Amino acid sequence: MTAAAKVVIVGSGIIGASTALACQDLGAEVIVVDQGPLGGVASANSFGWINASFAETQAYFDLRNAALESFRTLGQRLELQAHVSWPGTLWWEDAGQDFEAQFASLTARGYGARRLDHDEIAALEPNLRECPAHALFTPMEGAAQAQSVAQSLLTHVAQRGGRLCPDQAVKAVHLSSGGDHIVQTSAGDLPCDFVILATGAAACRGLAGVEWSLPMANKRGMILQTRPVQTRIHHILMTPDVHFRQNPDGSLVAGEIFSGDLDPSEDAPALADTVIARICQKLRGQPDVQLAEVKLGERPVPLDGLPVVGAVPGAPGVFLAVMHSGVTLGPLIGQLLAQEILQGSLSPLLSSFRASRFAEA
Repeated sequence: MTAAAKVVIVGSGIIGASTALACQDLGAEVIVVDQGPLGGVASANSFGWINASFAETQAYFDLRNAALESFRTLGQRLELQAHVSWPGTLWWEDAGQDFEAQFASLTARGYGARRLDHDEIAALEPNLRECPAHALFTPMEGAAQAQSVAQSLLTHVAQRGGRLCPDQAVKAVHLSSGGDHIVQTSAGDLPCDFVILATGAAACRGLAGVEWSLPMANKRGMILQTRPVQTRIHHILMTPDVHFRQNPDGSLVAGEIFSGDLDPSEDAPALADTVIARICQKLRGQPDVQLAEVKLGERPVPLDGLPVVGAVPGAPGVFLAVMHSGVTLGPLIGQLLAQEILQGSLSPLLSSFRASRFAEA
């Protein structure tokens, strides 16, 4: 009987957790290591929008679009409805030609976006004080409390015998030509057959023993969470000056610029107050919106903005999974990477997103 492959996943956010679960599904023994608490840093600071609305290339759109169904399937399998919802998105972040260009792009890709007028928007969101003349409605999109999803996946992994190692820094990876690798952590050594680096923004720092690091263009971001609000909104709202959504408990999650880079000199408390004021202005009935938490974090963004998934050049047995769109892509990337590592199955969906594109540059 062939021994089960041993896989160490470095990073416990939604990418690492999804990959651990998928490797376990294929019979591997998995160990998840994180230098901090389980659930990841980027996942904890994410807006949590599950979408394929914005993709620079057709290949990236195809990957994101396929990921929506993977997320739905995983949510049903593990009963994640407390952490994941599918309300759809109303988008009017841009206007004029930019609005029309976005609508044309989504239509050409067959994404199913609908152009709504003022009255249709008001019918969907009766608690908006002023509705725009037009918005794009993408009903297939969802929202996730990403850290909670990651923690739920890891709980499932642990219940099936997986090993979870929080608060353990990875110091080095010792590679063997025979495939018997060792991940050296602050708590001891972990022998394994494969290593998966799902380290998010930290991927730019590389790792001792792996003579390669990923060029990154990480962006700073700020996400706000409020206390539960009685006023209800029913969709993810992407407006010109704030984006926000509502969790099942009534709390709001909000940010100012979805993919922008927060100026390090910005007064975060003052900006948070401004964002809260903008939300209040958009809702009927002068709701009492109270700030509960300000989350400042670094968004993991590979240098060209696109995901990096697969084998690390020059490091046999070491794989990488780093991207900005981790919430959307997590479940699908986990499945595809597990199939690649454990079954030798290379998905065409990943062909444009290999780490080798940087090695060849």
